[in-house]
Amino acid sequence: MMIDKKNIKNNEDCEKYSGFQGLINIVKKLRSKEGCPWDRKQTEETLKPYIIEEAYEVVDAISSGDKIDIMEELGDLLLQVIFLSDIYEEKKEFSLDNVINVIIKKLIRRHPHVFDANFSLKEGECLDDVILKNWEKIKAEEKKEKQQAISSPLKTKNPSVYVSESLPALHRANMIQEKAKRLGLDFDNINDAFNKIYEELNELKNELNAIKDKPKDENVLNKIKEEYGDIIFSVVNIGRFLDIHPCNALNVSSNKFIKRFGYIEKKAPSPISELSPQKIDDLWEESKKFL
Repeated sequence: MMIDKKNIKNNEDCEKYSGFQGLINIVKKLRSKEGCPWDRKQTEETLKPYIIEEAYEVVDAISSGDKIDIMEELGDLLLQVIFLSDIYEEKKEFSLDNVINVIIKKLIRRHPHVFDANFSLKEGECLDDVILKNWEKIKAEEKKEKQQAISSPLKTKNPSVYVSESLPALHRANMIQEKAKRLGLDFDNINDAFNKIYEELNELKNELNAIKDKPKDENVLNKIKEEYGDIIFSVVNIGRFLDIHPCNALNVSSNKFIKRFGYIEKKAPSPISELSPQKIDDLWEESKKFL
Protein backbone atom coordinates (compact mmCIF):
# COMPACT_ATOMS: atom_id res chain seq x y z
CA MET A 1 0.00 0.00 0.00
CA MET A 2 1.44 3.35 -1.06
CA ILE A 3 1.64 6.27 1.35
CA ASP A 4 -0.56 9.27 0.53
CA LYS A 5 1.87 12.05 -0.44
CA LYS A 6 -0.51 14.63 1.04
CA ASN A 7 0.24 13.22 4.49
CA ILE A 8 4.02 13.53 4.14
CA LYS A 9 6.08 16.72 4.39
CA ASN A 10 7.57 17.93 1.12
CA ASN A 11 11.12 17.08 2.10
CA GLU A 12 10.29 13.48 3.01
CA ASP A 13 10.55 10.52 0.64
CA CYS A 14 7.29 8.52 0.58
CA GLU A 15 9.20 5.32 -0.26
CA LYS A 16 11.11 5.73 2.99
CA TYR A 17 7.90 5.02 4.89
CA SER A 18 6.66 1.99 2.94
CA GLY A 19 6.71 -1.67 3.96
CA PHE A 20 8.38 -3.26 6.99
CA GLN A 21 11.48 -1.08 6.76
CA GLY A 22 9.19 1.93 6.42
CA LEU A 23 7.60 1.12 9.79
CA ILE A 24 11.06 0.89 11.34
CA ASN A 25 11.96 4.26 9.81
CA ILE A 26 8.78 5.82 11.18
CA VAL A 27 9.55 4.63 14.71
CA LYS A 28 13.08 6.01 14.46
CA LYS A 29 11.68 9.31 13.16
CA LEU A 30 9.20 9.50 16.04
CA ARG A 31 12.01 8.86 18.54
CA SER A 32 14.31 11.47 16.98
CA LYS A 33 14.73 15.11 18.01
CA GLU A 34 12.46 16.09 15.11
CA GLY A 35 9.86 13.52 16.14
CA CYS A 36 7.10 13.28 18.76
CA PRO A 37 7.70 14.36 22.38
CA TRP A 38 5.43 11.57 23.69
CA ASP A 39 7.24 8.87 21.72
CA ARG A 40 10.65 10.20 22.75
CA LYS A 41 9.93 9.93 26.46
CA GLN A 42 8.70 6.31 26.34
CA THR A 43 10.83 3.59 27.95
CA GLU A 44 10.66 -0.19 28.16
CA GLU A 45 8.84 0.27 31.50
CA THR A 46 6.20 2.72 30.25
CA LEU A 47 5.41 0.45 27.28
CA LYS A 48 4.63 -2.63 29.39
CA PRO A 49 0.88 -1.94 29.73
CA TYR A 50 0.57 -1.20 26.01
CA ILE A 51 2.11 -4.55 25.07
CA ILE A 52 -0.47 -6.40 27.18
CA GLU A 53 -3.31 -4.18 25.96
CA GLU A 54 -2.44 -4.64 22.29
CA ALA A 55 -2.15 -8.42 22.69
CA TYR A 56 -5.64 -8.55 24.19
CA GLU A 57 -7.02 -6.37 21.39
CA VAL A 58 -5.57 -8.76 18.79
CA VAL A 59 -7.41 -11.63 20.49
CA ASP A 60 -10.64 -9.64 20.56
CA ALA A 61 -10.27 -8.79 16.88
CA ILE A 62 -9.71 -12.44 15.96
CA SER A 63 -12.81 -13.39 17.96
CA SER A 64 -14.85 -10.77 16.08
CA GLY A 65 -13.78 -12.15 12.69
CA ASP A 66 -13.39 -8.60 11.34
CA LYS A 67 -10.43 -8.86 8.94
CA ILE A 68 -9.83 -5.09 8.85
CA ASP A 69 -9.83 -4.97 12.64
CA ILE A 70 -7.47 -7.95 12.83
CA MET A 71 -5.00 -6.27 10.46
CA GLU A 72 -5.10 -3.05 12.43
CA GLU A 73 -4.58 -4.73 15.81
CA LEU A 74 -1.76 -6.93 14.48
CA GLY A 75 -0.12 -3.75 13.24
CA ASP A 76 -0.45 -2.16 16.68
CA LEU A 77 1.17 -5.22 18.27
CA LEU A 78 3.97 -5.24 15.70
CA LEU A 79 4.59 -1.58 16.45
CA GLN A 80 5.24 -2.43 20.09
CA VAL A 81 7.91 -4.99 19.11
CA ILE A 82 9.67 -2.50 16.83
CA PHE A 83 9.29 0.35 19.33
CA LEU A 84 10.83 -1.68 22.18
CA SER A 85 13.63 -2.98 19.99
CA ASP A 86 14.48 0.59 18.97
CA ILE A 87 14.63 1.67 22.62
CA TYR A 88 17.12 -1.10 23.40
CA GLU A 89 19.11 -0.29 20.27
CA GLU A 90 19.40 3.33 21.41
CA LYS A 91 20.91 2.00 24.65
CA LYS A 92 23.28 -0.13 22.53
CA GLU A 93 22.02 -3.35 24.12
CA PHE A 94 20.52 -5.10 21.07
CA SER A 95 18.70 -4.32 17.82
CA LEU A 96 15.60 -5.53 15.97
CA ASP A 97 17.90 -7.66 13.79
CA ASN A 98 19.14 -9.38 16.96
CA VAL A 99 15.54 -10.05 18.03
CA ILE A 100 14.72 -11.54 14.63
CA ASN A 101 17.88 -13.65 14.55
CA VAL A 102 17.18 -15.03 18.04
CA ILE A 103 13.68 -16.20 17.10
CA ILE A 104 14.94 -17.67 13.81
CA LYS A 105 17.60 -19.65 15.65
CA LYS A 106 15.06 -20.79 18.26
CA LEU A 107 12.51 -21.95 15.66
CA ILE A 108 15.11 -23.94 13.73
CA ARG A 109 16.52 -25.47 16.90
CA ARG A 110 13.10 -26.43 18.28
CA HIS A 111 11.92 -28.03 15.04
CA PRO A 112 14.55 -30.67 14.21
CA HIS A 113 11.81 -32.75 12.54
CA VAL A 114 11.53 -29.97 9.96
CA PHE A 115 15.04 -28.54 9.60
CA ASP A 116 17.46 -31.30 10.72
CA ALA A 117 18.48 -33.47 7.76
CA ASN A 118 19.49 -36.26 10.16
CA PHE A 119 16.12 -36.46 11.91
CA SER A 120 14.16 -39.70 11.53
CA LEU A 121 11.52 -41.58 13.50
CA LYS A 122 12.36 -44.88 15.11
CA GLU A 123 10.06 -47.81 14.50
CA GLY A 124 6.80 -47.44 16.43
CA GLU A 125 7.36 -43.78 17.36
CA CYS A 126 4.55 -41.24 16.95
CA LEU A 127 5.64 -37.92 15.41
CA ASP A 128 3.40 -35.84 17.70
CA ASP A 129 4.85 -37.52 20.81
CA VAL A 130 8.41 -37.09 19.59
CA ILE A 131 7.79 -33.41 18.80
CA LEU A 132 6.56 -32.69 22.34
CA LYS A 133 9.36 -34.71 23.91
CA ASN A 134 12.02 -32.95 21.84
CA TRP A 135 10.39 -29.57 22.53
CA GLU A 136 10.73 -29.97 26.29
CA LYS A 137 14.22 -31.42 25.99
CA ILE A 138 15.42 -28.55 23.82
CA LYS A 139 13.80 -25.94 26.08
CA ALA A 140 15.52 -27.52 29.09
CA GLU A 141 18.86 -27.33 27.26
CA GLU A 142 18.21 -23.67 26.40
CA LYS A 143 17.34 -22.90 30.01
CA LYS A 144 20.53 -24.56 31.22
CA GLU A 145 22.58 -22.54 28.73
CA LYS A 146 20.92 -19.31 29.92
CA GLN A 147 21.64 -20.15 33.55
CA GLN A 148 25.28 -20.76 32.74
CA ALA A 149 25.49 -17.50 30.81
CA ILE A 150 24.09 -15.19 33.50
CA SER A 151 25.54 -14.27 36.85
CA SER A 152 22.42 -13.18 38.78
CA PRO A 153 21.27 -15.98 41.13
CA LEU A 154 17.70 -14.68 40.84
CA LYS A 155 17.63 -15.77 37.22
CA THR A 156 18.33 -19.41 38.03
CA LYS A 157 15.56 -20.12 40.56
CA ASN A 158 12.56 -20.63 38.29
CA PRO A 159 11.42 -24.29 38.11
CA SER A 160 10.70 -25.87 34.74
CA VAL A 161 6.96 -25.22 35.03
CA TYR A 162 7.36 -21.48 35.67
CA VAL A 163 5.15 -19.22 33.53
CA SER A 164 5.21 -15.41 33.59
CA GLU A 165 3.00 -13.81 36.25
CA SER A 166 2.08 -11.09 33.74
CA LEU A 167 -0.27 -13.51 31.96
CA PRO A 168 -3.98 -13.70 32.84
CA ALA A 169 -4.24 -15.94 35.89
CA LEU A 170 -6.49 -18.64 34.38
CA HIS A 171 -4.39 -18.84 31.21
CA ARG A 172 -1.23 -19.02 33.33
CA ALA A 173 -2.65 -21.85 35.45
CA ASN A 174 -3.54 -23.79 32.30
CA MET A 175 -0.03 -23.32 30.87
CA ILE A 176 1.60 -24.39 34.15
CA GLN A 177 -0.46 -27.57 34.19
CA GLU A 178 0.30 -28.29 30.53
CA LYS A 179 4.01 -27.95 31.24
CA ALA A 180 3.75 -30.22 34.27
CA LYS A 181 1.91 -32.80 32.17
CA ARG A 182 4.64 -32.82 29.50
CA LEU A 183 7.23 -33.26 32.25
CA GLY A 184 5.39 -36.28 33.68
CA LEU A 185 3.26 -34.81 36.50
CA ASP A 186 -0.49 -35.15 35.98
CA PHE A 187 -3.60 -36.96 37.20
CA ASP A 188 -4.18 -40.42 35.75
CA ASN A 189 -7.73 -39.56 34.70
CA ILE A 190 -10.48 -36.96 34.96
CA ASN A 191 -12.05 -38.68 37.99
CA ASP A 192 -8.87 -37.99 39.98
CA ALA A 193 -9.12 -34.35 38.89
CA PHE A 194 -12.75 -34.21 40.13
CA ASN A 195 -11.70 -35.74 43.45
CA LYS A 196 -9.07 -33.03 43.82
CA ILE A 197 -11.78 -30.36 43.50
CA TYR A 198 -13.86 -32.01 46.25
CA GLU A 199 -10.73 -32.21 48.43
CA GLU A 200 -9.95 -28.52 47.94
CA LEU A 201 -13.58 -27.51 48.59
CA ASN A 202 -13.52 -29.37 51.90
CA GLU A 203 -10.24 -27.72 52.85
CA LEU A 204 -11.74 -24.28 52.29
CA LYS A 205 -14.88 -25.21 54.26
CA ASN A 206 -12.74 -26.53 57.12
CA GLU A 207 -10.64 -23.38 57.12
CA LEU A 208 -13.75 -21.18 57.26
CA ASN A 209 -15.26 -23.26 60.07
CA ALA A 210 -12.01 -23.08 62.04
CA ILE A 211 -12.00 -19.28 62.03
CA LYS A 212 -15.71 -18.77 62.64
CA ASP A 213 -16.30 -15.97 65.17
CA LYS A 214 -12.54 -15.36 65.40
CA PRO A 215 -10.73 -12.17 64.35
CA LYS A 216 -9.53 -12.39 60.76
CA ASP A 217 -5.93 -11.19 60.70
CA GLU A 218 -3.73 -11.03 57.61
CA ASN A 219 -2.41 -14.59 58.00
CA VAL A 220 -5.93 -16.00 58.22
CA LEU A 221 -7.12 -14.05 55.19
CA ASN A 222 -4.09 -15.18 53.19
CA LYS A 223 -4.81 -18.81 54.09
CA ILE A 224 -8.43 -18.44 52.93
CA LYS A 225 -7.25 -16.86 49.69
CA GLU A 226 -4.79 -19.70 49.18
CA GLU A 227 -7.46 -22.37 49.68
CA TYR A 228 -9.84 -20.55 47.34
CA GLY A 229 -7.08 -20.33 44.73
CA ASP A 230 -6.46 -24.08 45.08
CA ILE A 231 -10.09 -24.70 44.11
CA ILE A 232 -9.81 -22.56 40.97
CA PHE A 233 -6.49 -24.20 40.04
CA SER A 234 -8.12 -27.63 40.43
CA VAL A 235 -11.08 -26.63 38.24
CA VAL A 236 -8.64 -25.67 35.48
CA ASN A 237 -7.47 -29.31 35.48
CA ILE A 238 -10.95 -30.48 34.48
CA GLY A 239 -10.88 -28.17 31.47
CA ARG A 240 -7.54 -29.62 30.39
CA PHE A 241 -8.92 -33.15 30.41
CA LEU A 242 -11.88 -31.93 28.34
CA ASP A 243 -9.62 -29.91 26.01
CA ILE A 244 -11.42 -26.70 27.05
CA HIS A 245 -9.45 -23.55 27.80
CA PRO A 246 -10.64 -22.03 31.12
CA CYS A 247 -10.60 -18.45 29.79
CA ASN A 248 -12.82 -19.37 26.83
CA ALA A 249 -15.26 -21.33 29.02
CA LEU A 250 -15.44 -18.57 31.64
CA ASN A 251 -16.08 -15.92 28.97
CA VAL A 252 -18.98 -18.01 27.63
CA SER A 253 -20.48 -18.20 31.11
CA SER A 254 -19.85 -14.50 31.79
CA ASN A 255 -21.52 -13.51 28.52
CA LYS A 256 -24.47 -15.78 29.33
CA PHE A 257 -24.82 -14.13 32.74
CA ILE A 258 -24.72 -10.65 31.15
CA LYS A 259 -27.48 -11.58 28.70
CA ARG A 260 -29.69 -13.09 31.40
CA PHE A 261 -29.14 -10.08 33.64
CA GLY A 262 -30.11 -7.85 30.72
CA TYR A 263 -33.28 -9.90 30.27
CA ILE A 264 -34.20 -9.31 33.93
CA GLU A 265 -33.56 -5.57 33.57
CA LYS A 266 -35.79 -5.45 30.50
CA LYS A 267 -38.64 -7.45 32.02
CA ALA A 268 -38.49 -6.08 35.56
CA PRO A 269 -41.32 -3.66 36.51
CA SER A 270 -38.86 -1.62 38.60
CA PRO A 271 -35.07 -1.40 39.19
CA ILE A 272 -33.60 -4.75 40.18
CA SER A 273 -32.47 -3.37 43.53
CA GLU A 274 -36.15 -2.79 44.40
CA LEU A 275 -37.36 -6.28 43.44
CA SER A 276 -38.00 -9.03 45.96
CA PRO A 277 -35.64 -12.01 45.95
CA GLN A 278 -38.51 -14.21 44.77
CA LYS A 279 -39.28 -11.92 41.82
CA ILE A 280 -35.62 -11.90 40.81
CA ASP A 281 -35.50 -15.72 40.99
CA ASP A 282 -38.65 -15.98 38.87
CA LEU A 283 -37.27 -13.66 36.19
CA TRP A 284 -33.92 -15.48 36.28
CA GLU A 285 -35.59 -18.83 35.68
CA GLU A 286 -37.65 -17.25 32.89
CA SER A 287 -34.50 -15.88 31.25
CA LYS A 288 -32.99 -19.38 31.17
CA LYS A 289 -35.77 -20.48 28.81
CA PHE A 290 -34.59 -18.00 26.17
CA LEU A 291 -30.86 -17.48 26.87
